[in-house]
Amino acid sequence: EGKALFQGVELAGQADRLTNAVDGNVFARVALTWLPTAEQKSSFNSPTSATPVVNQSGKRLPYAPEQLLTLTLGYRAPQFWNVRLEYVYVGEQYASFDNQTTPSADGQKGLIDSYGIWNAVANYTIGKATFFIAGKNLSDKTYIVDRTRGIQVGMPRTIQAGLKYAF
Repeated sequence: EGKALFQGVELAGQADRLTNAVDGNVFARVALTWLPTAEQKSSFNSPTSATPVVNQSGKRLPYAPEQLLTLTLGYRAPQFWNVRLEYVYVGEQYASFDNQTTPSADGQKGLIDSYGIWNAVANYTIGKATFFIAGKNLSDKTYIVDRTRGIQVGMPRTIQAGLKYAF
């Protein structure tokens, strides 16, 4: 319960054929979210608080980073294969309605620092079958993504390989 105000801008685009030096398509994508306003506008009922009505008016809402950015550079060959390298950035964010910046002893409150991770994927298609390999968080960076039940870290470096088949 309560009222909140979200105001910002989202932009996305892709530029193709960045070079003619190679056959195929070298492309770049960008997706940007800028959310300067993510504000609690009224008191709200809190089932977990000793005081059922909590007034955090004017505070930034938790888990609402001001900036999100995804940058992708890719190559699609004339036949069979493609690759992409991606950088994902998430700005700092609060984990609680009171905008506490110092971590609490139980880890449920405090600022979640900004972070950026690198991902990559390669695909090779023959007929209806596509072989793929994907890597997430390639630098194996440790970063906090959630404090709801204490500190939860993001996905460690993960490599997946497999086969997709279109019926």
